[in-house]
Amino acid sequence: MSDQQSIIIKRIKKCPHGAHGGAWKIAFADFMTAAMAFFLMLWVLGGTNDEEMKAMAEYFRDPSVIESSPATLVESENAGRPTDAVIDMGGYQDAPKGTEGEQDGADKAAEQAEMEALKQEIEERVAANEVLSPLQEQLKIEITPNGLQVQILDDRKRPMFGTGVDLPKDYAAKLLKEVGSVLAKTDKKISIAGHTDSSGYHSSSEYTNWELSADRANAARRLLLEGGVQAGDLAQVVGMADTVPFDKENPYNPRNRRISIIVLNEEAEARLRSLSEAPQYEDLSQRQVLPSP
Repeated sequence: MSDQQSIIIKRIKKCPHGAHGGAWKIAFADFMTAAMAFFLMLWVLGGTNDEEMKAMAEYFRDPSVIESSPATLVESENAGRPTDAVIDMGGYQDAPKGTEGEQDGADKAAEQAEMEALKQEIEERVAANEVLSPLQEQLKIEITPNGLQVQILDDRKRPMFGTGVDLPKDYAAKLLKEVGSVLAKTDKKISIAGHTDSSGYHSSSEYTNWELSADRANAARRLLLEGGVQAGDLAQVVGMADTVPFDKENPYNPRNRRISIIVLNEEAEARLRSLSEAPQYEDLSQRQVLPSP
C-alpha cells in the first residue's frame, strides 16, 4: 500500500466577478464634450476680425444691452413681458426707444459713411498719382473711435521732412495738399499732431522735439489750407514730441516721425471741446463783500 502514489485532487471554486462601475464613461463623455466645445470656440475665434472681437467683448461686458442703471426694476405690471435683449436678464427695463434714439443712430451711420467715403477717395487719389503712389506704404488711413485718422509716416529712405527741421520734402508737400483737397469736402473739425522719434537734440539745446513736432504740425496745417481746408475747420494743431510712438517697442524707429491728421466725429469733437473750453466768465464786481469784523 505504501508503494501506491497519493492522488491529490484540487478543486477551484469559481466566483462571479463583481460588475464594473460605469462612472468613468460619464466622466470621459463630459471631457470629450468640453474638449469639442473648446476647439469649436478656437475655430470660431480664428475666423473673426478685430471689429467682431470688439463686438463680442462688448456683449460679454454688458449682455443685457441696457444703457440705464440696472437698479431700475420693472414695475409689477410689466414683469414677465418679453424683452428684446439678446439675453433676458429678468426684471430690468429694455433700452429706451423712440425717435430720438433712431435719429442718433441715423446720424452716426451717416457720419460713418462719410468717413468711409473720405478714406476711399484719399486712397484712390494717392494710388492714381505717379508721384504719390510710392508713398502708399507710408500712408496709414483708418477709422478709429475718434474719427478718420490719416497718418503720414517717415521712412529712412524717404523722409517727409528734412533732418531736424520743419521743411517738408516736395513729395510730402504734394501729399499733404492732396489730402487737404479731399478733407476740404467735410465740415467736420480736424486735429493735426506732429510726432518725433526719441532721437533728441543736444541736452543744452533750447530747441527740442517739442518745438520740432509743433513746427512740423504747423507746416502740415499750412499745406492742408493750401489744399482747400478752411481755417475754421481746424480744431487743434499740437506737437506731441516722442510721447506717443507709433512703434512702442523701438522709440528710435523712423516711422515714429509722423504727422497725424484726424477728422473728428461728433463725440471726439465734444470731448476735445470739453478739455479746451475756457471757464465761464465771472464778474467779480457782483461778489458780495462781507464787512470786516
